[in-house]
This record gives sequence, structure tokens and C-alpha cells, in this order.
Amino acid sequence: MVKHIVMWKVAEHPVHGSKEEVMAKIKAGLEGLKGQIEGLVEIEVGMNFNPAETAYDVVLYSVLESKEALAFYQAHPKHLEVANNLVRQVATSRVVVDYEQ
Repeated sequence: MVKHIVMWKVAEHPVHGSKEEVMAKIKAGLEGLKGQIEGLVEIEVGMNFNPAETAYDVVLYSVLESKEALAFYQAHPKHLEVANNLVRQVATSRVVVDYEQ
């Protein structure tokens, strides 16, 4: 199994709304991929409530069957729709870690 964890800092956006609206849209969009992409076993999105300057706003925790499944997920049109039409438009910072277990 592969764990794919991503965190973003986001900003309000003229089309996507306030920071809180943006965070909720990311959560809905990414969690909506559950059952839609082969090899994606688990997906969860959390919205931060910690007010610290160093805190990130949104975290993605996902489990995939293999490195190949991760590559398939990352290139899948449904994932790219959320990534390109929302996340990349509002993210101001991103960190990621992928590891096998």
C-alpha cells in the first residue's frame, strides 16, 4: 500500500469564494473521487482549525494499492479536473509525502 499525503495553504478566490468556501470545495471535490478511480482505496480530506501561522489549511490523506495506482490516480481525468479547476487556482503553498507501507 502507498500513502499519499498532501497539505495546502489556500487563499480566497474571486470565483471559488472565501477561504472557508474554498476549503469546503476542496474537501467535497477530492472526497468525491472515492469509488471513482481504480486503485484508490481510501481518501479523506481534513480542514484545519489551528490558527497558528505555520499551520496548513487543508490536508489530503489517501491510500492507494501501489505506486502504479498512485501514478494512475494522479493522471486520471477526474483527479485532474479537481486539481486543475480548483486546487491549483487557490493553493498558495503545497507540501507532499508519499510512502509505502
